[in-house]
Amino acid sequence: MERLQRWFGTRPFGGFQPRLFLYLFCIGAIPVLSALAFLYMRDAERSEREWRANVAYKHELAQRRIDGEIRELDFQYRLWLQDESVRSLVRAAREDRLAQQEALRAAEGHIVDKAAFFAQYRKYTQDVCIAVEEAGPFCVKSSPFEYESVPTRVPINRSDIYVRDEGGGRIAWIGPLFDPNSYVVVGYVKLVMNMAHLLDDIRDEAGLSDLAVWDIASGSVVLESGSRRIGSSGGPAAMDSGADAHVRREGDYFLSRRRLDAPGQNWVSYLEMPAAEAMSRRASLRHTVVAFLAILLVVSAAGSLLFSTLFSRPLHVLRRLMKRAESGDLKAYWTPGSIREIDELGASYNQMLNRLEETIKQVKQEESLKKEAEIEALHYQLNPHFLYNTLNTIKWVAKIHKTPQIADAVTALVRLLQASLGKKGDFLTLKEEVELIRNYMAIQSFRYGDRVRLNLEIDPVASICLMPKMMLQPLVENALIHGLVDSAGDGEITIRAWLDRDMLLCEVQDNGKGMADPEAALGTKPAAKGAMERMSGIGLRHIREKIKLYYGPDYKMHVFSKPNEGTVVRLSLPIHRSEES
Repeated sequence: MERLQRWFGTRPFGGFQPRLFLYLFCIGAIPVLSALAFLYMRDAERSEREWRANVAYKHELAQRRIDGEIRELDFQYRLWLQDESVRSLVRAAREDRLAQQEALRAAEGHIVDKAAFFAQYRKYTQDVCIAVEEAGPFCVKSSPFEYESVPTRVPINRSDIYVRDEGGGRIAWIGPLFDPNSYVVVGYVKLVMNMAHLLDDIRDEAGLSDLAVWDIASGSVVLESGSRRIGSSGGPAAMDSGADAHVRREGDYFLSRRRLDAPGQNWVSYLEMPAAEAMSRRASLRHTVVAFLAILLVVSAAGSLLFSTLFSRPLHVLRRLMKRAESGDLKAYWTPGSIREIDELGASYNQMLNRLEETIKQVKQEESLKKEAEIEALHYQLNPHFLYNTLNTIKWVAKIHKTPQIADAVTALVRLLQASLGKKGDFLTLKEEVELIRNYMAIQSFRYGDRVRLNLEIDPVASICLMPKMMLQPLVENALIHGLVDSAGDGEITIRAWLDRDMLLCEVQDNGKGMADPEAALGTKPAAKGAMERMSGIGLRHIREKIKLYYGPDYKMHVFSKPNEGTVVRLSLPIHRSEES
């Protein structure tokens, strides 16, 4: 019972309308079953004796038809004996060889023409074969060897006529062929009949289940028409063989046996016919079931459709509106005008859409304000850090040179401050960013002299791409101050930029002292105390956050470094170009 409930809860019975249709149909099936039981009891009052007589009558008609066709073969045999073409064939077989061949061909041609004429009126006669001892067998339509799986026995006298099974659903009527002058048997005439075709026609016309020809002597089926394969069962062998005609009933079938008039054979015709009582009951039940089920289906479908129109259709409309809302259409409002309960549900749905739209607007506004505040905070965090280092450089230049180089350093500083604090926007081309780095390195040259060299490897196509301003300068600053500050030899900073598919890749590489733990510089791990005091990695962490705020998590910054092997910082950015480029 529990499994049945689970089945009703799944498709195709998960919907309201299919379930309603199924309930109506099951309720209506109760009177249908009651009516069928009543009709079954009334139909069982038929008398079995009447059906036995009906079976015997049908078998008698079938028996007459079979015997008539066999007698027709005897009639055809008599006609061929009197035919002049056959007599010419017999005479030609006794002449000399040269004349024999011409006469045989002429006689066979006449026989073929006449057989073709007879075939128009004899439906079941399949072939005519004539054999003369001196000339051999000859068949009108087929090769005589097709029928010689078992050699044909030549009749020994003029009355030696017999019927035999030729296989393939055929029987043959074989009679002696004798010289009309001496009456000496010189061969035979064989008429081949398609008995299987005859049995099929009789069975279809009489409405029989199975019809067969049974050989009593061998206890086997000679020919059979039907689907029950009576040869595998006892068949007529289990019936009383003493009576010429016998009818009995086994289960839902009537069995009947009658002797056949087949010369030289002890054959009987065997018939099986479904018990008409059972057939009548099944037919009546089938027609009644079809009628009642058709009415019940129409009534159930009409009832479920009517109720669905009044109740289910508004629910389907509301469901479609909800689907639109799921896809992002927050204007898919329910319009009142249906059943009161559904209108109340639709009003709650409309109120939910209004609240959801207000919530989305509020979230978007808060996210926008938050992003602007974070970007602005990064600018104000980066600029003081940069300004601190720049002023520190100017201090060292003033101590060492004390003269006009301060003006050059201040000029470069002003350019950097203009780029950092100017109103040009948040994005610069890579070419402009590199120019800012040149200004920065011009300032730093007053402190380090020729000990630090800047190398540029910029793809011309990449140089016109846009990127957030002051993105590469903090990386150069970190490489200079924290990577090369204590280096014994000359320092070298290399900036590379190129395009790879749909990404702009930028690298800042130095040959300084490197780092044992690059993750600490990015802020993903706690840094050592000394490093925090030197403000190491502040620019790297903020650059990473800046990329995330502008472009999302798909674009990142990677740091590759080992002690005494330098550091490489790589940025992966989307390709953006200005309208002028």
